[in-house]
Amino acid sequence: MAAKEGKATKARKASDDASPRKRARKVATPSSDDDAGSSGVEDTDSGDSAPTQKGKGKSRAKPAKKVKGKAKKGKKSDSEDDFIDDGDEDEEDGDDSGDDVKTRVVGSAKKVPAPKSKADVPIILPETLDFLKRLSKHNDRDWFQLHDNEYRHALLNFTTFVQHWVPLASEADWQLPHLPAKDLMHRIYRDVRFSKDKTPYKTYFCASHSRTGRKGPFALYYVHIQPGGKSMLGCGCWQPPASSLKLFRDAILRDPKPLRKVLAAKDFVELFGSDKPRMDNKRSSIFGGSDQLKNAPKLEGVDKTHKDIDLLKCRSFAVETYFPDDVVTSDGFLQKLKHAIEVASPFTQLLNEIISPSPASDNDEDEDDGEEDGEDGEDTEGDGSGEGDEDEEED
Repeated sequence: MAAKEGKATKARKASDDASPRKRARKVATPSSDDDAGSSGVEDTDSGDSAPTQKGKGKSRAKPAKKVKGKAKKGKKSDSEDDFIDDGDEDEEDGDDSGDDVKTRVVGSAKKVPAPKSKADVPIILPETLDFLKRLSKHNDRDWFQLHDNEYRHALLNFTTFVQHWVPLASEADWQLPHLPAKDLMHRIYRDVRFSKDKTPYKTYFCASHSRTGRKGPFALYYVHIQPGGKSMLGCGCWQPPASSLKLFRDAILRDPKPLRKVLAAKDFVELFGSDKPRMDNKRSSIFGGSDQLKNAPKLEGVDKTHKDIDLLKCRSFAVETYFPDDVVTSDGFLQKLKHAIEVASPFTQLLNEIISPSPASDNDEDEDDGEEDGEDGEDTEGDGSGEGDEDEEED
């Protein structure tokens, strides 16, 4: 009877819970002996001990499902330990979320602070050149954003410098108006749409000034600040439009003497180079530019044997002079720029006169032709005679 009761108990347990049945099969050993059968029932009951307690264990263990991975790693599986693990996991999750926040905070904290030196001074600071030097080695947006404070410090320094340069430039060349620095400065961002070089930033600061400011058809003065001895002042017209280039060449064909006189001036040669092309084709005065023609331009009556072929081959009518870094960061740099503009002003004013001739005075035409506008009068007379002389030489 005991064996039959044990078998009936086994059947009930199997219908209530499938997993205990498996345990029962593993624990209970088949035997015809009554004692063995009763022991099998006892083992089964011990394996299923107190179904109410097991139910409580299940209800408490539900949150532990979130840490299933933790249990697989050998953690204790009873309900209390599961809750402890769950709490640890919540703390770890909190730490992880905190790590994310900390990572973002650390990223913004890595921003390099601005130099402690005062930026709004009329002198190019060594820190400004140092920033440009490092920018040339790390010319990408990520680096630039991290060093944004340094950039703004350097930009303020250059802006202040330009503000003090404008009145001095106007003193050196009366054609230059007083304009705000922001209207003369160029942006540091490069236009890479049509360039093979996709680096996003210029590695220098620069500003241009002419009759009409930064833009316009007139000859200008270009200040360029770049470390490594590349800082310079440029004067004239770089790659002018076809209409202006034609005006320059027509003026040379009429009478090249005014331009040659300016280029041959002693101070001009000392500062900007010889008024004759160099044999090695390196830069000198207006000659040796990268855009200079190798052969004669396609002009009627002009070939490589023309007496002014050196001038006619130029596509840019501009000169430049360079300054070492120690001069750029010195107190006297502004005065050196002013002196260079004074030397170059006859050249730029001549180019501007060719581009846009000054109107003749109706009242004092004779005096203007004889005194103030004598050169213009010669050019006007040369409109006919100059071309006739050229034709005679060609014939």
